[in-house]
Amino acid sequence: MLITELKIENFRCYEFAEIPINSGITLIYGKNGSGKSSIIEGIYFGLSGKSFRTTDLNTLIRQEKDLTQTFISFNDASAVKITKKINMKCKILHVKDKKLLNYAQLVSAYPTCLIENKEFFFTTSTPDEKRAFLNKILFYVEQSASSALKELKKVIYQRAACLKNRDKSQISFWNDKLVQMEPEITKFNTDIVSNINEMIQASEIKDHFVSKNPWIEKLSLKYMAGYDTNYKFSDVLDQNLEKDLILKRTTEGPHKRSFSLFLNNHLAHDLLSRGQQKVASIILHLMQRELIRKKTDTNPILLMDDISSELDKDNANLMLKYLINKSVQTVMTSIEKKRFKNEKDVFMFHVEQKGDMSNVR
Repeated sequence: MLITELKIENFRCYEFAEIPINSGITLIYGKNGSGKSSIIEGIYFGLSGKSFRTTDLNTLIRQEKDLTQTFISFNDASAVKITKKINMKCKILHVKDKKLLNYAQLVSAYPTCLIENKEFFFTTSTPDEKRAFLNKILFYVEQSASSALKELKKVIYQRAACLKNRDKSQISFWNDKLVQMEPEITKFNTDIVSNINEMIQASEIKDHFVSKNPWIEKLSLKYMAGYDTNYKFSDVLDQNLEKDLILKRTTEGPHKRSFSLFLNNHLAHDLLSRGQQKVASIILHLMQRELIRKKTDTNPILLMDDISSELDKDNANLMLKYLINKSVQTVMTSIEKKRFKNEKDVFMFHVEQKGDMSNVR
């Protein structure tokens, strides 16, 4: 399923915008601060009910307005409309069926892969961002993972409440729950990391980029379980009890899981230039998208915010060639259009801001 059009109303700096979306690549270009990222955010919000820039969805509503709306049309004549009123939950409507959707139904039906500018460097991403990267794959690839992660969140919350009350008998109960859950959570994540490492060694994505970037074959992800695996997890919880009581939280465990990116068994951050780090991040996100595509038999839309900075001409051309050849529906932003102007498969729109309002043409 492909997006054919985005409409946004009272969204950020836009009073109204109506943008046809190409089945291939759509480029939104303009000066910094003109409102380019808000277009990407509008699509992301319209397909997830969430923002990648804020947790306060009230800030999406244009100043002095009471609500914002997004309307996304698809090539099967269906559409999804999201209405967000101030201090109220989003109303998600599948227009064709006239059915209200919850967040999980929305995200399941319309997968997206997002590459933000701040997310380009896996080498400096926070553990939270790395967990989000893995969790997104797990949501689509392993059906039971979502319920397991929800249960983990509940257990961590309950254990924190017991730590605050210094209720050691209940802490022991929740410790047992955590110890029971840990192997399953770890296996879900190590399987995903193993899949990505296999793709780094042998995949169409790797083959496409490796000629200009031979160092790619020497990349690897190393999974970190969230605690020192040289010790039994139950022993780690016991050893950390006094510290956890003082801090009133569980300091180690599967809720702290993450991964590191290595090159030749050294941290990639120490060896790769910023441009190379950006290439590595693009490749890893394309692999994330490919894993989701294979499992769901869908064509997840790729959203790329400010992809041109720090990406050299050769790699920018390689990326465009891959997206075009693989028919990846992509919406991207850039401050310039010159490196794309000779690409007949790229549809371009210019964003300008006048006063407090942005316009697309």
